[in-house]
Amino acid sequence: MSSTLRLYRAVLRSANKFPSRNRGKMVEEIKTEFREGRAATDAREIETRIAAARDGLDRLNAFSNMDTTSSTWQVSLKGPHAGTD
Repeated sequence: MSSTLRLYRAVLRSANKFPSRNRGKMVEEIKTEFREGRAATDAREIETRIAAARDGLDRLNAFSNMDTTSSTWQVSLKGPHAGTD
């Protein structure tokens, strides 16, 4: 099985566990993005799409593993302005 197919399946599995009322729409958008990516032939575009899918998988996993019934959520924001006022 190709690494892209494994990535696709992992993204879909994680998206199906995502705690959201819009989960179905999100899953359809993921499928559409991957379908559109199948036609890509430019190496840079393919690398960019794979990197975006991996980043998306990391984000989905972060939210999918949260206990939505818990009242002790912690959010950590990272970015260029993290830790500044």
